[in-house]
Amino acid sequence: MPRLLIVAVLAAIVWQGPAAAQEIEYQLGIRWSVNGLASSLDMQDIMLDFKGVPSEQNTMLPVTQYVRNGRNAIQFYAWPVPSTEPFDIQHEIRLSMEYWRPGQNPNTDASTAFEVVMRPGVEDAKPEIVSRDLVAPVQPREGEIRWDKDYFKLTIPLNNRQPMPTWCWEEGEVLRDNEATRDSLTQAYRRLHRLFAAGDNDALLAAASTRTKELAQATGTPEAYVRNRFSYTMFFDNPDVYQLDDFPEEPMTLNLAADNRVAWLTTQGVSVPLVFSHVGTEHGASFIRPYFIRRDGLWEICR
Repeated sequence: MPRLLIVAVLAAIVWQGPAAAQEIEYQLGIRWSVNGLASSLDMQDIMLDFKGVPSEQNTMLPVTQYVRNGRNAIQFYAWPVPSTEPFDIQHEIRLSMEYWRPGQNPNTDASTAFEVVMRPGVEDAKPEIVSRDLVAPVQPREGEIRWDKDYFKLTIPLNNRQPMPTWCWEEGEVLRDNEATRDSLTQAYRRLHRLFAAGDNDALLAAASTRTKELAQATGTPEAYVRNRFSYTMFFDNPDVYQLDDFPEEPMTLNLAADNRVAWLTTQGVSVPLVFSHVGTEHGASFIRPYFIRRDGLWEICR
């Protein structure tokens, strides 16, 4: 299992210009709850959240920047701890798509497009749509919703009916799942590690223009706010608290998502090569999770 305390830090270093801006009418989010299960949330097979310990939380995550025109898919994993234990009859997975207009507060103003409930401890149970807003901009593909009991995986395909920008993760080359791709991507990670080791916050943020512009567009917030939010000065200004781990020497695992256009590396489980350990703690760590595409033969981080 990965380290128990995970502070998710998104990193992005991009080398090319942003896509043309397009106004987004509704912002989108995923809300979920599990009662006593560990869980992981993916969209387009890109991991957005991971909790390796049992949770009782009701969580909502904005996902506009991971939603494209037309067909999309949510992959939600939930399992008992330890995973060899069976589900209890009271275990429940509850997941909904939320939408709201820019400027509204998603915690108080969001509307539910649809909600799906799965009770994996009930014999022969199937996912059930328990509510649905037929005028919402996103709609479930009802006949395609599946629970895979072997992989503890709930798949929820959906259609997005509102126009969206073409995001950078849609524009990368289709990647091959082989050692050459892994080794090439490893070199891109090494370059990132050197930048973090140098503590060059300005260089990191200056290179993140596409990520900054797309996230600002998706959330309806100023680019300056997004840039400041993802500053790394917290790590660099507190070396007595955060210590950059050495770069792994052993070969890592290549992960592909979004129709094989997005790639990232992992070491063990969901651990990643870019980690700041929390000094004085046994398991505390901040994981930096860049998601890469390759465009015109060059690796580029767009999320």
